[in-house]
Amino acid sequence: MDLREILNPGHELRRLVPRQRADWLGLYMLEGDASGQWRQCRFVDVSSTGAGLVLSDTNRDEAEGRHIVLAVQVQAVVKNLTEDRAGLRAGTQFVGLSNLEEEYLLSLARSGGRW
Repeated sequence: MDLREILNPGHELRRLVPRQRADWLGLYMLEGDASGQWRQCRFVDVSSTGAGLVLSDTNRDEAEGRHIVLAVQVQAVVKNLTEDRAGLRAGTQFVGLSNLEEEYLLSLARSGGRW
């Protein structure tokens, strides 16, 4: 019996790290795209190893097998500022997170996840 059968009897194992639902707005850029254009996307689920996305402004032929750069859009308020040789460092606090976003960020903190 292999690992797939032990962890998920009778079903194909799709991922080792479970994803959590999300509803985050984001941006993506196809690497190597001559235009360097950022396009909109929606994160529908996330884990520490990947995400499910709905991509706007592309098609299967353009996106399949390509590397993409992702940016998540969340709001935060600046709580404190310090300046040093590296530049201006801003301490922020997230605002307006949904319950799902908050749960995911808490789960990363509990698991010691690194991004």
